[in-house]
Amino acid sequence: MAKVTNPRQLAVLTLNKLEKTEDFLREVLDSHLRQNSLSSLDQGLYTELVYGTVRMRRSLDYVLSLCSSRPLAKIKPEILNVLRSAVYQILYLDRVPARAAVHEAVNLARLFGHEGLAKFTNGILRQVVRRRGSIPYPDQGRDLVRHLGVKYSFPDWIVEHWLDWLGKDETVALCQALNEPPRLQIRVNTLKHSPEEVQTYLEGRGLSVKPGQYAPDILEVSPAHLAVRDQGLEAGMYYVQDESSALAAHALQAEPGQTVYDLCSAPGGKATHLAQLMGNEGKILAFDISPNRLRLVEENARRLGAAIIETRVGNAAENLQLPPAPRVLVDAPCSGLGTMGHRPDIRWRKELGDIEELAALQRQILAAAARYVVPGGLLLYSTCTLTSNENQAVADWFLASHGDFQGYSFPDWFPASAGPAWMKTILPHRHGLDGFFLAIFRKI
Repeated sequence: MAKVTNPRQLAVLTLNKLEKTEDFLREVLDSHLRQNSLSSLDQGLYTELVYGTVRMRRSLDYVLSLCSSRPLAKIKPEILNVLRSAVYQILYLDRVPARAAVHEAVNLARLFGHEGLAKFTNGILRQVVRRRGSIPYPDQGRDLVRHLGVKYSFPDWIVEHWLDWLGKDETVALCQALNEPPRLQIRVNTLKHSPEEVQTYLEGRGLSVKPGQYAPDILEVSPAHLAVRDQGLEAGMYYVQDESSALAAHALQAEPGQTVYDLCSAPGGKATHLAQLMGNEGKILAFDISPNRLRLVEENARRLGAAIIETRVGNAAENLQLPPAPRVLVDAPCSGLGTMGHRPDIRWRKELGDIEELAALQRQILAAAARYVVPGGLLLYSTCTLTSNENQAVADWFLASHGDFQGYSFPDWFPASAGPAWMKTILPHRHGLDGFFLAIFRKI
């Protein structure tokens, strides 16, 4: 098949594939970038169109339903994705003139359909352009959950949970923050280079670079697609990791020479970070239930030079018969809602029923992990999600049911967070990072 050079056409092809498969957005997008021929500038537009259209799908469909006499379910899927991506440009991309978005969409409708569908597309999008400043979203006085869900493009169950947990103002701010284009952060591999050396290197490659907000080994870089395709990544100069996730290894406060158990390790971001913070002195046993995913840990460890990591297949929810160690990390399986900025498809993949199932699994893993901590040792519980059921409730349950543990303090430089001192909830609208949760316990 001929390589695609039109970023809008490739965006529609990507959206079409996502509709037909269970593949993750990032995997499909990366595959399409490798297989086709987009300029550096067009790669940025293509990525923005795919991420934005997936992120705002519910809102886009609502707007389309106001402007189409035909039910969306009866529109050819390829044409519906043409319409969605065009409406995203009209409503959310100021740098794209509306007439250009309409013109390109009409051409794509002709390509994916026929002249009749091109005229249909033109008619709908002209209505969207006329109505874009006065879209009548559902009345918030009658149904606040649906109003926010439609306007900000989240499932109702997520909005309802956040309203109960955070209240209206913070829920609105959180929705807005998670709909911002994501920023890329990298963790400098200090086993090989200093942050200053990596910053100088990347700036020399034409990237904009600035230090992270909190962690000393984090840099924020743009444009993102240049950083993830630079040879420095493959050479182990740095690892792509959001700053909130990087806080976990710092929170565990592991020391050189210690033994650390990372019970849910794949793909190895936190294990390799711990190795560099320990100066490659000691031992890190990295467990995962999947041998295939453990190979990712091994590949990352080799690339980054993290020599003290040993991988083992093991189910963290069961008793692994481990001798007690001074540091244990449980980066638990979770619903991942804190990463929706980088992974917008997650909001459409999870359901309310998943949350309690995950919370039960998290309690099971923590109960098993408690057996492996020496007196005076630390146990860290972390997730990359934003539900109180998986975060605060699980942490509170652990202390209430394990009288031989108590809450422990974080390093002084950690971001401020509401709640007890042994618990940190990183919120995108407050901290400007991916959503993340940390709770640290000390065995008495």
